Amino acid sequence: MVKRVPDRAALLRAEEVVKHFPAGLGASVKAVERVNFEIYPGETVGLVGESGCGKSTLGRLITQLLPVTSGNIFFEGVDLTKLSGENLRQKRRELQMIFQDPYSSLNPRMTVGDIIAEPLENFGLLRGKAKDKRVQELLRIVGLNPYFNNRYPHEFSGGQRQRIGIARALALRPKLIVADEPISALDVSIQAQIINLMEDLQKEFQLTYLFIAHDLSVVRHISDRVMVMYLGKIVEVADSAEIYRNPRHPYTKALLSSIPIPDPDIQSTRRIVHLSGEIPSPVNPPSGCRFHPRCPIAQVPTPCADLEPPLEEKARDHRAACHFSEKVPVAV
Repeated sequence: MVKRVPDRAALLRAEEVVKHFPAGLGASVKAVERVNFEIYPGETVGLVGESGCGKSTLGRLITQLLPVTSGNIFFEGVDLTKLSGENLRQKRRELQMIFQDPYSSLNPRMTVGDIIAEPLENFGLLRGKAKDKRVQELLRIVGLNPYFNNRYPHEFSGGQRQRIGIARALALRPKLIVADEPISALDVSIQAQIINLMEDLQKEFQLTYLFIAHDLSVVRHISDRVMVMYLGKIVEVADSAEIYRNPRHPYTKALLSSIPIPDPDIQSTRRIVHLSGEIPSPVNPPSGCRFHPRCPIAQVPTPCADLEPPLEEKARDHRAACHFSEKVPVAV
């Protein structure tokens, strides 16, 4: 994997990013709440958490498919939240997205060639035979027959459609790709192929990824660093190997303990962390630490229910938002 150089300038930096959606009667869904993080050139950052925690919303905020409620997102030093119109459109050339559903993200009325060529046409980069040649080259790069460019999305399998989505994302030679659960809708055997393809493309084109997923075993394989998200907030950030070896937040520990091990003898001896209760509503999140109603080591009312723990360094390059991180069991 590509290793992050700590003193290198961040490619993308999020500062106090907030996203609220109106929910009627004066209420709002607090999907993302004061999130801060950095992504460095050439690395893959995994973003994990349960469904509804705000992962996909955060990905769309980064690519400016959704406007932030407040906060700033800097890409190569430029605040994307302050851009609009043509300035934002031009910056989007360097920010692309791979979507979760490889079918609904492709226009069924367009041929594969037209889908991949659309970004090139929108920015007036290539036309005529040069455009057709580039489309065929992109199909070849993602492992598809270059002469499939006249076919329609419904003629392809799910894995092939996702390869088409990847080819479209590569068309403008972006620097950062936000991959929003790109393999969750695919068969297990196809998932491995897509992951391997993304790793090969990263090396060939010096790409940087934000890889959003809920499957921690996949994230472990592809990511240099991992961010864990719970109810709109980042609760832990560390290098991939470190966070799997030594989780410092009880929510991360619970997620890791849920990963099945394909050895019945080892699996039968593991200690599974069972979380009590349901995920609280993002309309009315708990006070203090948002995880405290389900946390096995929480102390209430003080400090867990009263004080929100900061996302602070617990070890070198390892940050967690927990008042009692030293009590989180190490063995997974």
